[in-house]
Amino acid sequence: MEQSFVHILTLFLRHQYFSDNLFKPIEISLADASKKTALNYGIIAKPFPGGFHLLASNTEIQGFYDEAESLQFFLKCTDANYINYTDLPAHSLIDRMLYFNNTEEIKGKVENGFVLHAEEFAGENELVQVVYEKVTIPDFNSGENYRFTDAAGNEIPPGNITPSAQNSNTFNISNLPQGLILFHAENKDVVKFYHYNKAVWKKPFAVVELFPKQLFNQFKENGKVEYAINFSNRKTVWKYFLVSPVYNKFKNLSIINKGKEEVFNSLQIQQIQANIEALVFESKNKIPLAEQSDDYFQLVDNYSAGNGKSKIVLKNLPRASAEQLYVDEAKTNETFYSHIFI
Repeated sequence: MEQSFVHILTLFLRHQYFSDNLFKPIEISLADASKKTALNYGIIAKPFPGGFHLLASNTEIQGFYDEAESLQFFLKCTDANYINYTDLPAHSLIDRMLYFNNTEEIKGKVENGFVLHAEEFAGENELVQVVYEKVTIPDFNSGENYRFTDAAGNEIPPGNITPSAQNSNTFNISNLPQGLILFHAENKDVVKFYHYNKAVWKKPFAVVELFPKQLFNQFKENGKVEYAINFSNRKTVWKYFLVSPVYNKFKNLSIINKGKEEVFNSLQIQQIQANIEALVFESKNKIPLAEQSDDYFQLVDNYSAGNGKSKIVLKNLPRASAEQLYVDEAKTNETFYSHIFI
């Protein structure tokens, strides 16, 4: 007899950089330990560009699920430029990653489903340290009451996480499944970290951990459930460098957008190499990096607002690329720049 499945969940990975708002260069895989859980409960995952569907063979067994059982999905980004076009706090790519789950504590209810992060877009709250066998807790005070819990809120027995020495802020981790661990102490923010239990583990871009009990409760109440993880595109200051001498013949160059607004500062002269000067326009405000955009910029000569006599020099200037970003080390604030050479 052929087994039938019910569509219980669609999870969307959305990104403002892409024209269709879907974060497509993501490969999704199920953790080895989660494959057994999915098999036991008749759940299958169907990835698509920008997310995945979950199907279940039995939607009437939600009460049977253990609250601590989960499905962990590893998200690998195949586009190396994602770190440039994604607006995320500065962080180490070696020992930090993004972590999301569908627990009551961090999910947000929206009109068409649930958002799996605290703010409008994924960011600081979702970045966690990745550790193996031991973890160091900053500002730890052994005289305070403290405890460790897993992502489901279950307290971890003291024997599984032990101080490496008396009054030490470094703890040894043993005999625990791979997953999120939270450190709680009096009058302090919760410290979150993700523990992996293999000496060699290829850290993904992000982990999405879904607790079936929570998911099936939502399905029972709402029908098919929709989750979303939203990413914002990075905004940079754009700088156009006119290096060809052909532009020197123009006396009053400026850059306007399709709304005929001057969105770039006045022309400046900048030396970019010995004996080489460029005509430089810098945007007045940060401009979003995007795969495509309805807006465009024109290089014009002798422009003034309301004057239709200006001459179009370049009808459609090239847009900034996400392949390279620049930081002005002379400035104290970390502003990212996009350089476009013409």
